[in-house]
Amino acid sequence: MSDFSPADFLRKSVYPNLDAVEAGLLDGLYPKHLTSSGAYPLTCPACKAKEGFYFPRSGFINCPRKKECGQSTSIWDAMLVCGYSNSEIFSLLCKAAGVEPPKRDRQASPTSTPHGNTEQRIGQTILKITQALAKSNPEPLRQFQSERGYTSQQMASMSLGYYSNAQEVLSLLNGAGFSLEEASARGYVEHDPSRPGEIWSSLAGRVIGYWPHQDGDVRLWGRLPTGQGDKTHPKYRFSSTLKKDIPYLFQNRHPTVLVCVEGTLDAWALQHASIWGCAIGGASVNSSQAQFLMGRGVAEIAHMVDGDNAGWTGAIATIRNCESVGIVTNIIALGAGMDDPDSLLRAGKVDELHRLVERRMNAGLYLALMLRAYLAEPSPNLQAINKVYATADRLTHVSRTVFDKHAALLGPRIDLKHESARLLGSLMSLGLTLDEALATVRRKTGYTISFTQELADG
Repeated sequence: MSDFSPADFLRKSVYPNLDAVEAGLLDGLYPKHLTSSGAYPLTCPACKAKEGFYFPRSGFINCPRKKECGQSTSIWDAMLVCGYSNSEIFSLLCKAAGVEPPKRDRQASPTSTPHGNTEQRIGQTILKITQALAKSNPEPLRQFQSERGYTSQQMASMSLGYYSNAQEVLSLLNGAGFSLEEASARGYVEHDPSRPGEIWSSLAGRVIGYWPHQDGDVRLWGRLPTGQGDKTHPKYRFSSTLKKDIPYLFQNRHPTVLVCVEGTLDAWALQHASIWGCAIGGASVNSSQAQFLMGRGVAEIAHMVDGDNAGWTGAIATIRNCESVGIVTNIIALGAGMDDPDSLLRAGKVDELHRLVERRMNAGLYLALMLRAYLAEPSPNLQAINKVYATADRLTHVSRTVFDKHAALLGPRIDLKHESARLLGSLMSLGLTLDEALATVRRKTGYTISFTQELADG
């Protein structure tokens, strides 16, 4: 297929069957509802004015601002503006249009740059290798399925692979034309250049999943087929080069609010329950993930956390990172003893998962309730109170309105500056040195007290 033209294929076979707005591919351009003229109003990718328009089943976004813009932007270029990479756009367009992409020749395509072609091939190749290893080593995935109670349909939708050992994986990558250096750069194998010939991987013997990456190549995560593991062999391992800037499973959309959880299998549990779930791989949505979600047009999320101090800390970080970029944030706090999504799915409690999502709590209300709890303590936790107010200052208008309404019911706001000065005096009267007292005040209230000497005139 050396004469294959991606542009012609898109023009003839994909765009006529595609509604890019309905498929969620242009969310970063903030499209509005379809008008009576049959077009979607949205932000022009070229001039950023909110005057662009897109007709379904066409290949371009047009802008009527003829004096200042008047540009026509291809759907491909518009998706680049929305944050997609070149390596993923073609397959996403084909999938959204319901069109089977043609099989490409492994020889370099004349329409692809050598660098871009190599990056895409190695990512596809590791996926094919680990999928093939799963077929030739069926027992680990059978054990995994049996222990976790997944149906065959659920296993098929997850498309998990298997990682036998670094030597075999590297041999297969070498056979496909990739070097040790290329494989190591993506964490598919590990090696120390000072010890040539030695390669290894912490993913050996694990069921494998695929975490999307900004460079277009997946990174691998692995789980033991059975058991909880230990400190030497933990339950989960991740590629050494994995950056979790893109939430795992974000592309698997469902018509619900986006629900963020820490673990990959919890995210899959939400997906199996027809909830738009994604894994963030940590206790909170980090700033890079928040920027990614904002760039893809996500206006609201829900973060499912444990109802303990660690969950509170993660919720605060998520609220701070997401609300500050305009994403209305909700918290789903799992109470003591409550099951996580994976456990609820395995227990057949799918309805309970949906109820949890429906009862999500806006960040403003969550902060107000936490503030009430801290104020009710015999000795108010000034540091936590200060953190609540500092986080509230970053809320979106929607969440700030909720916070102000409920926080007002608690009475006058604590003057933390006054409390800091009062605390300093109390600590020093108890015999602490000035430096010890200042450090304690800073730790408990977040305020730093300093002294400046001014000489009197004359």
